[in-house]
Amino acid sequence: MDELLVKTIEEAVKKEMLNQSLVEMEASGRHVHLNREAIDYLFGTGYQLTKAKELSQPGQFACKERITIKGPKGRIENVVILGPERSVSQVEVSKTDAVVLGGNIPVRESGDIDGTPGITLIHGDKELHLDKGLIVAKRHIHVALHDAAKLQVEHKEIVQVKVFGERSLIFDDVVIRVHPNYQTYMHIDFDEANTCGFQRGALGKIIKKNSGATGSGINTEVISKEKCSAPESDAEFIEKKVITERDVQKLLMQKKKKLLIPQNSITTPLAVDYAKKHRLVIQRCEENEV
Repeated sequence: MDELLVKTIEEAVKKEMLNQSLVEMEASGRHVHLNREAIDYLFGTGYQLTKAKELSQPGQFACKERITIKGPKGRIENVVILGPERSVSQVEVSKTDAVVLGGNIPVRESGDIDGTPGITLIHGDKELHLDKGLIVAKRHIHVALHDAAKLQVEHKEIVQVKVFGERSLIFDDVVIRVHPNYQTYMHIDFDEANTCGFQRGALGKIIKKNSGATGSGINTEVISKEKCSAPESDAEFIEKKVITERDVQKLLMQKKKKLLIPQNSITTPLAVDYAKKHRLVIQRCEENEV
């Protein structure tokens, strides 16, 4: 089959999936992220990690190198390292791994490691103890910026996801993570994958927690075109494809309390965070409103 035709079909399928709030799922095993200091200590000064396999997220890859991780109770060998190197080292395991390692390992978003337990990294005769950075990764969905509006989700929003398959179930407390560099995939760990009978290519359907506030400062209720055409005095309608943090800042300077935007507009993560921090409500309007 012609390569261009295959690509066209894949894009059409992906578009239809998004229209139905469907996302492809991936199961992620235990892994380690290392910073430069850790790489230098464990492998030698200036050592460069060896790329073995590209991952779904652009620029991310599994490395040929493996290490051992050791907790207060036990150890796990042959743990994969993911590249590229990060600013802070971090180890992500499952709850089953936590039983082997010992200790109380919290469920956290990647990067949220303050107050987490430490872990010892071993390579050959080198042992490096991290004071923090051991977590069970919170289930999450990476969402490309251009897919966020189609899925009607916002950065940091908490949703449910219904998984289809042999052991169909609904995952609760799934965090949305929107970024221009992401590809849209849901990530679960192997414990969760076994629970839902995960198979490669499995799909999950995003379910809104409720029809009101999403928890991210955004109201998911779509309001009428009349209200957008003649907004109240404390509201402002902005007809833009992408709503930025600067747009929100300008409205707050004008003493506005509500931002009305087209139904398919995209709000950047910074705009969402700023609106939430300053309690500015963002609502979407019906299509073709003005």
